[in-house]
Amino acid sequence: MIPLSALPVIIRGKTLIPRFLYPKHVSLVASLIDFVEEFVDKNITETQLKRLIEGLVGDYRLSRALFYTLKYFYEFRTTGLSDSEIKYLSSRLNISDEWGLKKLFYKWVHEKYGFLEPENRLVALREFATEIGMSLDTIRRVIENELPEKTIFIRKMADKPRPLALIGMYNFLVLEKLLSISDKAVLYVFGEDLGTTVKKLILRAKWHDVLADFKHINKGVEVTITGPHQLFKLPAVSEYGKHIAATIAPVIVTREAWRLRIWVIYRKRRYYCEISGYLRDSPILKPYWVLNPTEKPKETYDSSVEKRLHSILSQVLKRNNARVIRESDVLILSSGRIIIPDLTIIRNGKKVFLEIVGYWRKEYVEKKREKLIEAMRSGFRNFVAVIDHKLRGNFEDTPINKVFYSGDYIPVGKLCRIIDDLLSS
Repeated sequence: MIPLSALPVIIRGKTLIPRFLYPKHVSLVASLIDFVEEFVDKNITETQLKRLIEGLVGDYRLSRALFYTLKYFYEFRTTGLSDSEIKYLSSRLNISDEWGLKKLFYKWVHEKYGFLEPENRLVALREFATEIGMSLDTIRRVIENELPEKTIFIRKMADKPRPLALIGMYNFLVLEKLLSISDKAVLYVFGEDLGTTVKKLILRAKWHDVLADFKHINKGVEVTITGPHQLFKLPAVSEYGKHIAATIAPVIVTREAWRLRIWVIYRKRRYYCEISGYLRDSPILKPYWVLNPTEKPKETYDSSVEKRLHSILSQVLKRNNARVIRESDVLILSSGRIIIPDLTIIRNGKKVFLEIVGYWRKEYVEKKREKLIEAMRSGFRNFVAVIDHKLRGNFEDTPINKVFYSGDYIPVGKLCRIIDDLLSS
């Protein structure tokens, strides 16, 4: 993720406009790539390259954002020990890395010289190298590899990056950063296969402990995701903003038709920002995990209670010819809001929906209670809520089917009787 100091934006009143790059900027980006390619396998530090890129681009924030994007394709590496040299040191001196060799050298200097005068440095290095059976060049390379002239700029892959790939990565990093400093985001998704997208958003929202409210709109779904203001540590570095980003960003890149409205905290002020993903001038987005698949976010998550309940009910209800399916139904309530039950039990064409309420942040509890009541009023009376006993006071008088669990204890017998009654009615 790019740092806040490198976020390229324009402020107009209370509106924040991100400075995305588009195909029209290909020549600029191609020139930048050709420029940095001149330094591949050569001596240069991060500070030096930042300054050079700023001179080429002519804009501080844009150049910084591009520099951090380039770091997904290139890296700075200090020269040090080769694999064969490490193997030699390990077998002879039980040293496994460069730091181990440095410590041995400093200890050797302390015992033999005490304080080492600058004019004696080369003599000491040569003597130490001879004593441990390594070349002087290798010892100097390791001992001095923290010096700027020992930093090498290398490309991470065989071929140089293509301009559009760099543009897409840059745009994604800008979008991800904006989401990470937001306290509210409203995402509109349109088109085919909305159910899959909604399920992904619900699962990611659950995993990242943010509040997600879904509403059916014309030809699409409206998703409102927020984090509680009172839990923010600092206005510009909200942990919940990072969770909002982790919820939305991986899903957006899988959709073509979307619109995003976000409220960001930037320089201790709140700004509005809107980005569209279906217009002709929409930004190209390329997530960084296309280069490093190990950084790709996981697609599905389970709460421990949901996982356990699914396992238990699958075994118990199988005897009664019932099936248990996770997040299989999208229910549209009378207000247009959406609820996707955690579990659906099916028998002879009839369904019972289970919703697990196991997180007790105030905002979550209030929204969940409202949705469950609305589900009953919308005609979904085949709903059962499995609720943490700590929330008993919030749900005791709520007119819904419910059971309370405590820790590892889930009243499966009572729950199965309620399910059987609903399936039989």
